[in-house]
Amino acid sequence: MAMVCEGLVVDLRKLEELSCLEGRGMASHYYPPCPEADRTFGLIDHTDPGILTVLVQDNIGGLQVKSLRDECWVDVKPIPGALVVNVGDLL
Repeated sequence: MAMVCEGLVVDLRKLEELSCLEGRGMASHYYPPCPEADRTFGLIDHTDPGILTVLVQDNIGGLQVKSLRDECWVDVKPIPGALVVNVGDLL
């Protein structure tokens, strides 16, 4: 969190002072390849409620982001082994 504060150009303990570090949680999800992907539904539109969300990418993909320009969903090209860090609502 100190690195996040550094990037935001605020005191390195700011998030700690705001009690953003009192609760820590981790959820792990694994979605195996679906043989009939065109017959499935993904998650509903959502934002990530915490401070940070870290996603490990694979060669299957599935992550989408909403374009601010035209409000449509765009596929994120997966880079196997890459980490995608999303800034959550709390930050």
